Amino acid sequence: MVESPGSLQELVVEYIASNVKDVCISHPTLPDQPHRLCFRDGNAFFHQKVANLLLLTLDRKGLLTDLNMTLFDPLVVRLSQVSLHNADSVTCKGLRMLKNHQIQSVEVKNLTQVSVDELISCFGEWTLNNIQELSVSGSSFATNIQKGSFSPRLYVGLSKLKNLHVLNVSGTKLASHALMNICTDLQQLSSLDISNCSELESVECLKIRKNTLKSLNMYNLKVLKVKETHDTLLELKELVHLDVSENKNNPDLLDRLVTLCSIVPSLLRDPNFGPKLRSLDISGQDQTKLEDLHFFLKGHANMEFLGLMLTSLCLDTVFLDGYKISVTGVARADQLVEALRRYPTRKEYVPKILYKIFMLTTHFETPRPDVIKLILPVMNAHSSESSIQLAGTACLYNLTKGPVGEQVHPHVLRAVVHTTLTAMNTFPTHAQLQKNGLLTLCCDRILHEVTFDKYWCARLVLDCLLSFHDPSTDRMAVAICSILAAKISTAQTTLLGAKNDYMRKLLTLVQIRMEEKRVDITLKFTLSALWNLTDESPATCEVFLEENGLELFLQLLKVFANDAAVETKVLGLLNNIAEVSPLRSALINKNFLCQLELLLWSPNVDVSYFAAGIVAHLVCAGQDSWQDSILARGSLLEELGKVVTSWEQPKEEMVAYRSFQPFIPLLTALNMYQVQLWAVWALHHVTTKNSKRYCHMLVREGVDAVLRRLATLPESEATVRDLAGKVVTVLSENGYSSAVE
Repeated sequence: MVESPGSLQELVVEYIASNVKDVCISHPTLPDQPHRLCFRDGNAFFHQKVANLLLLTLDRKGLLTDLNMTLFDPLVVRLSQVSLHNADSVTCKGLRMLKNHQIQSVEVKNLTQVSVDELISCFGEWTLNNIQELSVSGSSFATNIQKGSFSPRLYVGLSKLKNLHVLNVSGTKLASHALMNICTDLQQLSSLDISNCSELESVECLKIRKNTLKSLNMYNLKVLKVKETHDTLLELKELVHLDVSENKNNPDLLDRLVTLCSIVPSLLRDPNFGPKLRSLDISGQDQTKLEDLHFFLKGHANMEFLGLMLTSLCLDTVFLDGYKISVTGVARADQLVEALRRYPTRKEYVPKILYKIFMLTTHFETPRPDVIKLILPVMNAHSSESSIQLAGTACLYNLTKGPVGEQVHPHVLRAVVHTTLTAMNTFPTHAQLQKNGLLTLCCDRILHEVTFDKYWCARLVLDCLLSFHDPSTDRMAVAICSILAAKISTAQTTLLGAKNDYMRKLLTLVQIRMEEKRVDITLKFTLSALWNLTDESPATCEVFLEENGLELFLQLLKVFANDAAVETKVLGLLNNIAEVSPLRSALINKNFLCQLELLLWSPNVDVSYFAAGIVAHLVCAGQDSWQDSILARGSLLEELGKVVTSWEQPKEEMVAYRSFQPFIPLLTALNMYQVQLWAVWALHHVTTKNSKRYCHMLVREGVDAVLRRLATLPESEATVRDLAGKVVTVLSENGYSSAVE
């Protein structure tokens, strides 16, 4: 495998985060904080690395609440880093738990219920004096007093963080006077991100920090004082990294006018610009000329990174082969991967990057889990952007299909499936996106080896089947459902199968092919899906009958007579109906019983087996159910006994069972040994072909006790007694020597 599974530490933290109610207890404390969580194990202690990971995991799963924040008692769970990206429901009440922690780094995004000043008020004295990194991207400096009403913006909290080295206020409504205060008060500031600060009118105050500022991000920053900005950047001699990239597709007229006055060309031509620069991002600055860039590079021999996304500069031959620095652009795979790594939050850039990556992934010959792990968080961060989800699902399909996908670890594939299902759930009417999702999911390895929410997947796929009328969509959808229906619980198959719309659509697919007299892969998958959906689901069987499924299936047996594959699947489903006592009367009719008698003697043992199973269940119906039947129950019983004794054990397992509960009434039908014979033959077949699965199931459901009685009961018919004894022997050989086990 290309990718190793998660570490034990990661898996344990993942479990704790997903099962807080199980591993913790809640008890009342203070009046203003009525309940508090603590671990059931009084000896639990989380050192900083694990504590940070627990907070990160709870946040990633969207599970952070004020109550869950009470887990972070510094005596038990000691934090040094705080990262909150999905904490919409956390208020100041929960954040006060941070006061007694010694926190060095805080990153919050789009904090909706807490202003930046309120966040800082939740820091303890140690944190206020020692915190080195703070990111409040997309957050507000104004307090939401009540719905639709905000307090004036406050910036005083930032000035308290005297030891702050790194500050990210991108995407906020930071005012120019606030930036002045930051530059004046935060004398250790070495890294500043003011990207997308729409209300900044001037950056001249950055000169105050010219001796400390080493990293400055100004992506999409529109300031009208062009010359002032130019002169300010020239004075920042200590800069090692500068980002003056922009979104050139911004529709705002004023932004377009500002773009025409770009400072980048003149800066690149100035020999005094950024003498210590090792990283420069001018992505989107498409008015920059190649000769200006070459002039700059000649004077900066130590450059390590150059951002050229959304410009034609990245196509220059000097950047294509063996260039010593990292470049973002669209010319090569390495440029695109670097772009995805650096610009995951830029929704203007991401669709173009993903589209170009998609074009390249068709030629990838080696697994690229690194690319997958860059795409997934980007898709998750932009879950409502259809262009990103469309391109992302297309990339994921190419990166997980065929021989390349076979080498990707299931741990990575699980994340791929979850993100794909999320996209399908968000955009149910987007035909191409749905098809991308089906292409990814329609993979044996994913469906059989990867752990994911299979019920959710089956429901989304069936919804897709209803919404679109496309042969390839139909084929993939029923293929996926046919496999998943056998892997979800019977309660879940009932939720799906008992929905009339789903049943009607599946039966329509069958009818179309019957009318065309065409057996294709879609028909086979659809029959398998129906078979698995009706398995041990009386409600689904009832809906099948309501939607005239029985009449359709009886016609199928005539149209596709002697097609063993079709006959087996049809009879398998009818066997499920026969297991439901109240529904048996629907099958006891002249037309079907005559067909059934012929199918009993099919040369194909699979067909004969399922026909015999139906007979075994039907003859257990009360005498009243047989009064109007032309065939006597006795004659069918006699035929049943003869056909079972004529079978030879097939080499391969021909049937799979979820449960053996339907067998108990058959095994205890003492006055009908032929019924018992079919049941013990079936149990002998599956236990010898797959003893690991079925021996345990027999014992767990108590069927072994019934078999042991049959094997020793003098009244048992000799053949039944002999076969029951053989099954008991198989149980003993597999370690199940007594009914107690």
